[in-house]
Amino acid sequence: MSHHDHDAVPEDAQAFMKNNGRTFMITKRKDGSPTAHPMASWYGGFLYLNMYKASIKSKNLDRDPRICCVITNRSDDVDLEAAVYRATGRKLTVDEVFADRVTDGLAWARNPRSEGSQEQPDIPDEDKRKIGDTAGRIKRGVRVIWELTANKAGLIQNVREG
Repeated sequence: MSHHDHDAVPEDAQAFMKNNGRTFMITKRKDGSPTAHPMASWYGGFLYLNMYKASIKSKNLDRDPRICCVITNRSDDVDLEAAVYRATGRKLTVDEVFADRVTDGLAWARNPRSEGSQEQPDIPDEDKRKIGDTAGRIKRGVRVIWELTANKAGLIQNVREG
């Protein structure tokens, strides 16, 4: 595994994705037609998605690892800002997710808030129990982490077909 895909992701898009996680992932169905799913993502050298292994999202990526994600700012922001992240996905092994040496992105997978907010304030006591639940679901193979390596990425006004 490489340590980042920064060469394919301009610095302004990296900064945007580190601060925004509202994501729409676009994959292909069995019949080849596109489908989109809202989710949360996080950027730590690669774009990461956390999902149930049995979900249609994960099954679509198992069948065809090509993916396009649109990462946007918050829905209540006045002006829409977004990044496009065209990539190839790879399902990480449990050993990779829980290795002692992990990227910033993978460390984030252990955070119970990875299924929602990009913010990482001190974890309240009532949420601490979720850390074990999230880690346990990944270790049991119920949830999986997908690492997306960019082929082309950038802020939406800078990404065009060429």
